[in-house]
Amino acid sequence: MKASEFKTEIKKIKELLRGLNIQFITRNSVRPYSSLNEFGNAVLEQEKRGNDFRINMAWTNDGTIRISSFEQLIELFKTKKLTCVTFEAFYNPKDFSDYMRHGFTLND
Repeated sequence: MKASEFKTEIKKIKELLRGLNIQFITRNSVRPYSSLNEFGNAVLEQEKRGNDFRINMAWTNDGTIRISSFEQLIELFKTKKLTCVTFEAFYNPKDFSDYMRHGFTLND
């Protein structure tokens, strides 16, 4: 999803994310955040690079669960005790020529 949509969805659930670890995957790193402010700054940095975003998984006391939408995440908050949520920033080429220009270069 585009950065604007991602940021809107994060704002809707920010109270649910408080106190959780947030794992943020970029092209060259996997980094944990315990502060929503630090995570927000990392999202802004990835937005500057033209990256899109997705939600990957939730970590519970029972193990990890793959998720692909904020709706799934909200449902998990209702039924499980979450300890961490994983998000990812990635470059999504606009078309084939964009892929050829940027597909092999490092964004981080």
